[in-house]
Amino acid sequence: MMKTGMLIISNPNIVHRVLPMLQSEIKNTVYIQYFPATKWNKSLTLKNTIKNTPNWPLYSSSLIGLYSKALPYKHLDVRVLLSGIRNQNLSKVITKNPVEVVYYDKLFSKEEMHKYVGTFIQNKSLECQVIELSDQMEDSPMDEDNKETQEHVYDYVVLGGTFDRLHYGHKIMLSEAILRCKKKITVGVTDTQMLKSKKLWELVEPCDLRMRKVRDFLEEVEPSLEYDIVPINDIFGPTKDDPTFQMIVVSSETIGGGGKINEIRAANDLNPLCIHEVELLADINRENEVEEMKISSSNLRIRCLGTLLRPPQPKAMIPVRPYIVGLTGGIASGKSNIGEHLKQLGAGVVDCDRLAHYVYRPGTTGHRQVVELFGSDILDEMGAVDRKKLGAIVFNNKEQLDRLSALVWPLILEEAQVQAQTLYSQGHEVVVLEAAVLIRARWTEACHEVWVSIVPPTEAIKRVMERNGISEDEAKARLDSQPTNTDYVEQANIVFCSLWQKEFTHKQVDKAWTNLKERLSLP
Repeated sequence: MMKTGMLIISNPNIVHRVLPMLQSEIKNTVYIQYFPATKWNKSLTLKNTIKNTPNWPLYSSSLIGLYSKALPYKHLDVRVLLSGIRNQNLSKVITKNPVEVVYYDKLFSKEEMHKYVGTFIQNKSLECQVIELSDQMEDSPMDEDNKETQEHVYDYVVLGGTFDRLHYGHKIMLSEAILRCKKKITVGVTDTQMLKSKKLWELVEPCDLRMRKVRDFLEEVEPSLEYDIVPINDIFGPTKDDPTFQMIVVSSETIGGGGKINEIRAANDLNPLCIHEVELLADINRENEVEEMKISSSNLRIRCLGTLLRPPQPKAMIPVRPYIVGLTGGIASGKSNIGEHLKQLGAGVVDCDRLAHYVYRPGTTGHRQVVELFGSDILDEMGAVDRKKLGAIVFNNKEQLDRLSALVWPLILEEAQVQAQTLYSQGHEVVVLEAAVLIRARWTEACHEVWVSIVPPTEAIKRVMERNGISEDEAKARLDSQPTNTDYVEQANIVFCSLWQKEFTHKQVDKAWTNLKERLSLP
């Protein structure tokens, strides 16, 4: 199976027939070079039909159609190169990935296509294959472009967005901007401060990575333009004060923002921006009821739940078996429910939070050390540690709490490891250490990998208030004393979110468990 291929076509309607074949032969990227048949002659030289005013927007519908036809093939990264539409004197095609195979339609002869591949495609493998599409692929009638349509093309175009996990909706927005620009495109990419209102914002890619992906896409599909990719910390970005901008590209969801920008520009004595609206694509790959109907980054983040976000690093100091999964999360994040479901799936589960009281029961070393540290006044009539008396000391004094933690945490981990070995001897290849303090106690070093459960802080506060019968301020204080969701996600190999119905949380856990068994080659 090859990693990268190119499809050179004059009829965009054949793509829905070609992609099913390509998905079984191409692993990663498919470049589509579209040469409108009315513009190109047999020697791949542009006919002199474009004079002073380019009409590149004429091909918007073909562009959107090409990306729409690629939606069912989720593993393919389809990219429509725009040089065949925009450039009168095509000199070279430079792709980031080396092209290993080129498919072409019947507009071109074999000799012409071999010449084209050898002359224009700069980045190709030494053994790049050139394959003519069969006649069965080409029985779709060609659309006639509406030559009466003429849209203005601008020197300076701007657009903005989060651009998380660059998807086909983003590609269409960026490509639509290219088709309407002669000189420079500015793209504003939302920085971290603006993300917190978004669903599962903790899983959004870093801003510098999103900016790099946007630039790579733009420079690949049309390298002749100038691009300025900038981080933005408010919804208007540079549009509110840059006098050079002439057009803004917006989605049908954010078109209201375009009008607001023009109000601000008018107040600043700047020219209004022409607004080009791009319709949202329906998400035909929608996997569950919590996802949006449109293609969105939110849907892609939801699909990341229960999947391996980063591979676990080898831990030479930990025995290979049992395989230890650390399960943690903030207060009211649903980790106990996840631990219970993992137990039903076949994992051994150690509840480390319950062990905290077990390790200082009467007669143990932990009991003696706690009494030495806090005095005998913390004992009840039977000589056991009175949790209320101890809590009154430590929960109002961080220094005292740290002293108790430093004493108890190593004892808990030691006992958890003993119980893990017992569960392994009973046939559990995978043992889950469920622990609220997993990160703070640095027990991640004792785990092969870490699984984390999160919910938005507002939901956690609501759950704590209902569960414990306490005020909002008290619930918020408890939440603020713990690591943030971002802290948890940074340590996680797999993330769950229990915001929705319990059944959807279980689906996430099922996905993670199935993947883990495959990785460990377990039955």
